[in-house]
Amino acid sequence: MPSLTETSVSPLVTVACTLTFVVIATSSFKKWMRIRKPYAFIPGPEPSTVAGYILDLHSPEALDFHFNMPEKYGHIARLKGGLVGSDALYITDPAALNSILIKQQAWFPESTEFAGLFGVIHCGDGVTSVQGREHKKQRKYMDTLFTANRVSKLTPMFYQVTRQLQSKLTATVSGKPPGQVVDMLKYLTRAALEIVGTAGIGHSFNCFDDKSAAFEEFHGAITSVLPLASRLFLVLPFLQSWRKMKPVWLRRILASITTFPWPAARKFRAAVNAMHPIYVNVYNSRLRALEEGGSAALAETAAGGNDLITSMIQANWEADETDKMPDDVVIANMGSLVHGGQETTSSSLARFLTIVAEDNNLQQRLREELRAAKALKAPGEDLNFNELERLPFLDAVVREMLRVYSPVTFVWRQTTKDVMIPLTYPIRSTITGEETKELLIKQGTTIYLGLSAANRSTAI
Repeated sequence: MPSLTETSVSPLVTVACTLTFVVIATSSFKKWMRIRKPYAFIPGPEPSTVAGYILDLHSPEALDFHFNMPEKYGHIARLKGGLVGSDALYITDPAALNSILIKQQAWFPESTEFAGLFGVIHCGDGVTSVQGREHKKQRKYMDTLFTANRVSKLTPMFYQVTRQLQSKLTATVSGKPPGQVVDMLKYLTRAALEIVGTAGIGHSFNCFDDKSAAFEEFHGAITSVLPLASRLFLVLPFLQSWRKMKPVWLRRILASITTFPWPAARKFRAAVNAMHPIYVNVYNSRLRALEEGGSAALAETAAGGNDLITSMIQANWEADETDKMPDDVVIANMGSLVHGGQETTSSSLARFLTIVAEDNNLQQRLREELRAAKALKAPGEDLNFNELERLPFLDAVVREMLRVYSPVTFVWRQTTKDVMIPLTYPIRSTITGEETKELLIKQGTTIYLGLSAANRSTAI
């Protein structure tokens, strides 16, 4: 028969154990929440789904979401990760942007998914795919390509492509009734690719030849590769490590397995395979010219050797062995230049043309400024780079257009350590109501730098 003590202790022990479990579980949950959501005191938008902010941020119709962020939530906003995701930060504060992009950039590298993706697209570790010392080394080479002196030598190539565009548009509307609709984005995309091809890598894509199969294949590849990559989000974090996997036969098997059941993966691989051989051929032709005739032989190549990548290949060829970049790195940077230049140039040109077409007064003022400058030149002589730079109204219109309609809506980074950043605009805590003029960004935090939103902020 159980004793009185035994029968009375049992419920007490049960209650004590239950309370202990509740306390420990609650404490652990709060600690986990603090780690996963350390920015709960920062205001931010409510996500539209339980998946968190991802769909709101990356939606094709998300421009208003970005543009309104500073006005609604301030220049540091919390992006809520939903039920299982971690919170992120959306930053448009000027001091914070300066700290992240310039002063403390070493602690805010691009995400591994982003870097790995471009490493796969361009089949090498170019400037968009590396970090730290290697990034600085490659950036040093790239920066020398975009000096005013080098760009001024490219101006005749810009005129050449522009006149091809002019002829194409004239032929398109010739004999047509007034009010004929013309798909300008189509032609501006062709012009942008031809400019980047000619001035960037010294290669013509025959962009104004409607029957060019080579253009159609390359254009289809370069415009589809990023949308296709967005469908590969499940394997995106692993692409970079898979690309470097050894032995090679295992890498090939893995590539075959991942593309077999997945149409987007097969199309992605086909797009990469369509672009890469062109870059390799251009690189090899420049290298052969250098090896056979030295620097003087480059004058006989396309663009007279003045294109940007030929200058890089020459500089790399002449560099000390310890400073030289491997062949695949130079080729990857060639791909980065074409990809980045083509996409941003075409969209910016289309936006500029739209703005000018909708404002007759703006058109008139631009024409007057150009005519006044042309009047000082000999008949048929083009304005050179320096003369174009000295057109203040044109410069102001272009700068304002790029401010309001930034070619890049946002970029993202991920912190590699705890970093304290200064703020121009203090954050008011939603919990205590107190203001803070600096913010500790925890290691591993995903941050989105809202370039377009910052440009449109009425406070800034």
